[in-house]
Formats: sequence, C-alpha cells, structure tokens
Amino acid sequence: MCTFDFSQYLIAREHIMPDLDYNALGQAIDTTWGKSSSPIINSFSVKMSLVAPDMLRVSYQTIVNFASERQMLQVKMKEQQSSDSNIKSVVDAVKNSYKDLTSKSLKLKEVSTGDSVEIIGMAVHNPKKTAIYRKNVVFEIG
Repeated sequence: MCTFDFSQYLIAREHIMPDLDYNALGQAIDTTWGKSSSPIINSFSVKMSLVAPDMLRVSYQTIVNFASERQMLQVKMKEQQSSDSNIKSVVDAVKNSYKDLTSKSLKLKEVSTGDSVEIIGMAVHNPKKTAIYRKNVVFEIG
C-alpha cells in the first residue's frame, strides 16, 4: 500500500508547475487505447496516472500462487525484484516515448513506494493459494 500523503505534500511545498507537455505525457502513459493497449507480456499489468500536477503514480500488479506462508514470503521477495525491473522498463519506455513526442527529456524521482499481497483464492482441501501482488510507486516529475 502506498502511504504517501499528497495533501501534506502540496501544503508543505511551494508548488511549482513543471515545464511539462501534459498532452504528450498523457499519450506516453496511456495504455487503455490504441497501439499501447495491446500488452506484449500478459503476466503483469502496469498502469500510470497523474495524481498531482507534478506527481506520477505507477501501479503494478500480477497474480501469484503459493502453498504455504513460507512460500508466500519467498514469492513476495521474488515479485519485489521482478516488479522493480518491470516498472523500470515501463518507465524507461514512457521516458523514450515522451522524448520522441516532445524532444524533451522526462525526469522522474522516486518519492514513495509500497507493496502488498492480497489472497484471493484458497480452499480447505487444497494447499494452493492464489493472490494478487500489488506495488505502487510515486514519482515526482522534475
């Protein structure tokens, strides 16, 4: 779970709007329509949204399976590494897309991160448990 408090961030900081082409950024992060809506890999999902004029949230999720609490911890550690690399590759692709659209570079600084595992399926007579692993990362656009 991402615990970053945006209201306190906006109040505590003299808010300066970044020099940003929001239309181009919207095109770069949009994965709901057109060419970018067809995922190359169907094993995870990464969605991005602007949560403030200079804050970008990246939401990652995937389905995981395990049989015991011990395996759940192992799966979580594995998914933490996997999610970091997948988020990095998607963020790099967004930066490249933004640069192609505007000829300007997009600078992102990680401000907050959080992850969780939510069990969504289990049965009394079957040790297999199914869960959703989620990770949220908030970036400041600079």
